[in-house]
Amino acid sequence: MRQPIGFRDCQHGDITPDSAQGRRKIEKCLRAGLMILSILCPSIAARPALAATDSDVTIAARTLGFMEKPLSGAVRVGVVYAPDDPLSSRDAGALRKSMTNGLTVGGISLNPVMIPVESVGGANVDLLFLAAGVGARASNVRDTGQAKHIPCITLDIDQVRNGNCAIGIKSQPRVEILVNRDVASRSGVSFAGAFKMLITEF
Repeated sequence: MRQPIGFRDCQHGDITPDSAQGRRKIEKCLRAGLMILSILCPSIAARPALAATDSDVTIAARTLGFMEKPLSGAVRVGVVYAPDDPLSSRDAGALRKSMTNGLTVGGISLNPVMIPVESVGGANVDLLFLAAGVGARASNVRDTGQAKHIPCITLDIDQVRNGNCAIGIKSQPRVEILVNRDVASRSGVSFAGAFKMLITEF
């Protein structure tokens, strides 16, 4: 199937938001990528909530590339989970599997590090990926992200709404990117102007 215009460029990571033309290309290829993931991947709409997939991780990596101070190169991803919760352990394992061997998207290579939620404060990572099932203990993630200015991303949208994580990826009924404006600001996370058209802030 033919790819929409702009998606191939986005795959190669050879465009930047340094010019009006670059920003237009960024917006076009991101829209194309989200459309492909939502239309051509029926497993996204059918999967149980909070079950991490390769598509979720790819969307997350694309999103991080559009921060005003984007992550680049090798990124240590702290997969934060609750070891005593089976759902959390399974979700964290799925996230780690998606990133095994340094998943590369654009200019970002994701390298997972499993972190029990009680130990997140001492973690040496560039990004926090919050697994499902952590519950109220996710406040540790919020505190760490704000203290160290580390972005937090999750599939558990309730944690974004509760103020424990800045960025949420939602795949049902369509692909959405949600941002908690206050948490993002306190964590030093902001997005390029063109990208803001594609996210939901609250």
